[in-house]
Amino acid sequence: MATSKITFIKDINPVNSDFTIKVKVLKLWTLNSKFNENEKYSIEMILLDEQGSLIQANVFQNLFYQFEKSLREGSVYEFTTLSVAKHNPHPKSTIFSDLPNKITFIRETELKESLNFPKNVFGLSFVDFQKINSKVIPTQRSVVNFIDVIGVVVSRTTIIPSQKKDKQRIHLELKNLDGVLLKVTLWGHFANKVYDYLDTHNTDDCVVIIVQFAKINDYRGNIGVASYYDVTTVFINTDIDEIKQFREKLAKDNESSQLSGTISLIRTKHVSLNDDFLKNNEVKTIYKSKELVQVEEFIIVGTIIGIRQDKPWCYQSCPDCHVKAVEIPHCNEDVKLYKCTNVECNKSTKVPIPRYMIPVCVQDDSASTILTMFDREAYGLLGISARDLLGFSLGIYPPELNFLKNKHLAFKVSVTKYNVNFQNSVYTISRVTEEKQIIESLERKLLQFEFNVLPCLCFFALSLPIGREGGETGTSSSLFRLN
Repeated sequence: MATSKITFIKDINPVNSDFTIKVKVLKLWTLNSKFNENEKYSIEMILLDEQGSLIQANVFQNLFYQFEKSLREGSVYEFTTLSVAKHNPHPKSTIFSDLPNKITFIRETELKESLNFPKNVFGLSFVDFQKINSKVIPTQRSVVNFIDVIGVVVSRTTIIPSQKKDKQRIHLELKNLDGVLLKVTLWGHFANKVYDYLDTHNTDDCVVIIVQFAKINDYRGNIGVASYYDVTTVFINTDIDEIKQFREKLAKDNESSQLSGTISLIRTKHVSLNDDFLKNNEVKTIYKSKELVQVEEFIIVGTIIGIRQDKPWCYQSCPDCHVKAVEIPHCNEDVKLYKCTNVECNKSTKVPIPRYMIPVCVQDDSASTILTMFDREAYGLLGISARDLLGFSLGIYPPELNFLKNKHLAFKVSVTKYNVNFQNSVYTISRVTEEKQIIESLERKLLQFEFNVLPCLCFFALSLPIGREGGETGTSSSLFRLN
């Protein structure tokens, strides 16, 4: 590979593929095929040049043999002969840079490792908290927005556990230099990293955190940001220029003394899985649950044996309150307009958010029933949002939902006023777990219940009068035989 003149990312010309860039692979991950979750579809990268500019790049499956072993996160390369593509406005697309284009590796692409690269360049570009909270930055349906934020920690929760390590989380509140607060949720190992730091370091001094490539979240009108798989990077009081400058400005504004030692613990209403499934609610068989006529919550253990395909698996929801939004008929707008059915919200939107509403058939050894699995529980099991699934699945019934079939789970079930008033027996799944120890404990409870009830039933049966030859009645000694 001959030495060529280096082109900076911002100067890339889409018309010309004959250029060389010198970049650091800031982030690298793989995407799996939407048709086969065990098959890799592409290698995705975020590239950083010496000026701090970012651009996305990918290598498709047919060229894995050529590049996969040579590419490493954190390494610096010179790439020559690259194709420039336009970002796909697909609902599943994730865009991490402000540039309209991305780089695609082709057969003619050449690479050479390089050693010289500034150590203190990370491509950070911070967004003001007020703009985030005011929704000035749009959360478009076609693009997942990723931003960088910096602030001092003023409050936090403890670790909120989950049966899956990547689902445990911690909630923080960050304050910027203008005193504006921002809610931050960190998932998986990021949650552990922050919790361990706060637990083991003296927090009398302010703790400054940077979240790079944070995803903007709008949950029921509450705006915040969250980590996004392993693409996110979290800096905690790191010795980099951005954190140094932030702390210097705090000191100049006399904010340091006010913020010192002010990290407060946010008490959450979170109930642990053990308490919810083993202590707080009664476990029932499905057959027994069908006798219910009152508003209550209970636990059942069963296997998902199918999904009703004659019922919708998702619904369009209001972006603010998540209640169902319906299309406004005969609207004069160029695009469809949806109105929230929540009378307290009553907002209209052009971009409703698809959410799960899956009618699953659950079976145990006593009966079967239909339960409705909504967004949080379905996303936790499937690992993909209804919005993304609706975006690339073919047909009315996405085959990806079949992943739920044959799952043996414990369900926390809610019977609502709607069920009671309208005698509707399709109850709601309010929480679900596949944790083996919890399921086994619940099954032991059910088994113990059967052992306690069976002798009573046998005694009752043995006392029943039954007909004999000649019309006489007596007590059967053979109706039940207990050894």
